[in-house]
Amino acid sequence: MTETDKASKLKGLAWVIGAVGLAVVLGSGITPFVRAIPWSWEKGLAHSLGSTTYIDACRGNEKQEALLKQLVTRLYPLDRDDRRFSLDVQVVNNPEINAFAELGGKISINRGLLEKAQSPEEVAGVLAHEITHVGHRHILEGFVVHLMTIGGIQMVFGGSSQVKWTNFFLKMGFTRSQETEADEGGLARLQKAHINNQGFKDFFERMKDLSVVPAVLSDHPADEERSRMAARFPTQDPKPVMTDEEWKSFKSFCQ
Repeated sequence: MTETDKASKLKGLAWVIGAVGLAVVLGSGITPFVRAIPWSWEKGLAHSLGSTTYIDACRGNEKQEALLKQLVTRLYPLDRDDRRFSLDVQVVNNPEINAFAELGGKISINRGLLEKAQSPEEVAGVLAHEITHVGHRHILEGFVVHLMTIGGIQMVFGGSSQVKWTNFFLKMGFTRSQETEADEGGLARLQKAHINNQGFKDFFERMKDLSVVPAVLSDHPADEERSRMAARFPTQDPKPVMTDEEWKSFKSFCQ
């Protein structure tokens, strides 16, 4: 047997072992497998893939940057579980009404979302939702599932670019159960932060009435279901996120 034949057999064996391992993972459910992956690994993977959204990041003035930090601090960290992951939140110069998370805890809030939002509480509701996606490892889960597809394999072995991966995270759809989990987790986070969840409800209800359904809605639960959810997380002793003057300044972050 030649060395080439041996190498070919070893490669074939590796594929068989990999296929069996994948079958075991899928058979037991991918969520426990993904959530067992150390956060440091996800951060390392995010670093290796890179990102192009930093190119579009808006640089606000000192006051606006402080307001962004203040908003994030109201929502994270709130308990010991939050120490399991890290966040990097930015505003990007994109007119689409959306906010999205990438691997490694990076969350982008689009300029278009800030312009459509009518209160800082509405933005806080969307951000709390995205933080839950990060904390529950939904981004990594979607990434792993994509790697199991032909498109994912081509992106890995076909000379994938940062642009392709950034577009994947920007357009990545979540399952209905993941969106429900993120809504519930976001509402619980708003409750802990003493932020009025009416903004959360108002924003999503208003978005569905637009002529073009924005990406931020994706597969979210219906309004009735979301209202029932919000009722389970009543806001106690709500405290404003920003003053009217601060909100006016924050909305113009990318101007």
